[in-house]
Amino acid sequence: MTCLLPGPHHDHITSKTSGVAFFANSIKFATMASANYVQAWGDGLNVAQAGLPATFHINPNGQDMSGITFGVEGPSRPDFQFQHLQGGVVAATYTPIFPGPYRIHIKFFGRDIPGSPFALNVVGDTSQHAEHASAVFTGVKVSGPAITSGKSFITNQFLMDTRGSGVTGGLNAYMEGPGRADVGFKENLDGTIHVQYKPQKSGAYRLHIKFGDTHIQGSPFLINVQ
Repeated sequence: MTCLLPGPHHDHITSKTSGVAFFANSIKFATMASANYVQAWGDGLNVAQAGLPATFHINPNGQDMSGITFGVEGPSRPDFQFQHLQGGVVAATYTPIFPGPYRIHIKFFGRDIPGSPFALNVVGDTSQHAEHASAVFTGVKVSGPAITSGKSFITNQFLMDTRGSGVTGGLNAYMEGPGRADVGFKENLDGTIHVQYKPQKSGAYRLHIKFGDTHIQGSPFLINVQ
């Protein structure tokens, strides 16, 4: 570096850069250490029954509880209810809607605590919760002309919005008709899904979209392919 000011000069760029790096690494290591102090335990981290509440406990061990965040991967997106207990322990209760494999992420300021993500197996029969499932699937909205009409030999698509239903995965789809038709899902960044199908022949088709064995509202969709 060239300095135009008179007098003796000392290049502090290296030391400053090293200092910033050391400071950043200190934050990183401190956050990792802090995340390691957070404890979570309870049956609700490993097994639950569809349609019934499950509970697990968290202890931040004197740290800021606001740094703890939750995430769920699986067929449904349950809401969490929290109860503060003695000693800083918090009880987290949730009710999964559908059975299947889930993963519960618990993080402290963006870093996984020990054991996270937790593998959760939700057992039960979706048909046992038909009334609840029906209400959930009512929240699935579809839109677009390809719901009723499409063209052969090209990819047709329409929009499906599951954000108001709590359904986050486990959907399956297939078509019945005069020819083979490839069907798939394309997830969008805003949480919506494009349903895509490519029939090989013209004619009348029925597009089935289900969660497990239960149709979403409007399924099967009658589609006229030109």
